[in-house]
Amino acid sequence: MGLWVRPDGGYLIAIRAVDSSGRLDAAYANPRQLPFAKAEASREGQTIKVFLELRAGGYNGSTYNLSYEPEKDILKGVYYQAVAQQKYDIYFERAKSGAGMEMPRKR
Repeated sequence: MGLWVRPDGGYLIAIRAVDSSGRLDAAYANPRQLPFAKAEASREGQTIKVFLELRAGGYNGSTYNLSYEPEKDILKGVYYQAVAQQKYDIYFERAKSGAGMEMPRKR
């Protein structure tokens, strides 16, 4: 839950809630807000996994496959850029309160 920022570009993920099936109420901003086509959380052993898929705004099936690392308080994983068909190792940090960023509002 919370607001997460990718330090290499300022991209934002806002995770507002998760239901009992693992579906996330989440949004993406780059810098304009885009909806996720799919946003899911799961647990593998002790690891929390997050899968996010973008189809709007020219992303055409780009995905984030992330794992939560509690000792660093980061979401770390792979971003697949579908248009370029390239994978990137990335991470998101939890946004610090008072950092001048707001959680994107639900549209």
